[in-house]
Amino acid sequence: MKGFTLVEMLVAMAALAVLAAGGFAIAGVSTNFREAVRDQQASTQSLLRMRAALRGDLTQAAARRPRDLNGQKDQAALSAANRGDGVFLSLVRRGWDNPLEQSRASLQYVEYRLHDGQIERLWRRHVDGSPIQAPQILLSGVNDAQLEFYDFDQWTEGWAGAPNRPLPRAVRLTLSLSKGGDLSQVFLLPEASR
Repeated sequence: MKGFTLVEMLVAMAALAVLAAGGFAIAGVSTNFREAVRDQQASTQSLLRMRAALRGDLTQAAARRPRDLNGQKDQAALSAANRGDGVFLSLVRRGWDNPLEQSRASLQYVEYRLHDGQIERLWRRHVDGSPIQAPQILLSGVNDAQLEFYDFDQWTEGWAGAPNRPLPRAVRLTLSLSKGGDLSQVFLLPEASR
């Protein structure tokens, strides 16, 4: 019976080691790729969730000025001034479902703010004078959020509103994301159909 020589065994073991190293490298790359895809999917889902919330609120925007806890009315029905607390958009929306038939209106006051790199949606149980509820985190990894308003055939950075035009026709939100650069989205308001 004839056996293998020492050299043949060393060559076979070296070939097996190269194949095993290649297999481990491929497994590591595929694991990293799978994690990157999972992270990208989560980021995309968060972005879509934020867009859906904004779209739902802005397409239901009401020309109603809310009152704060002190009873003071906002200057405009849709406010876009950064008040120092990170709030970059506040409005009253229609169509708030009430399946439990609670004692509240179908109108809802909502705010969007940028806080610690996250876009948050806040709301009040009652439009006038009730405290803000706990925030809903919509998107993370945001460096900056800028709004522009379209009316009278031009985009402007501020919106003061007027009795005859309490809402603009459209809102453009530009986000500076920590991963992916800048992203702009345009939302039509109910005024666009008039």
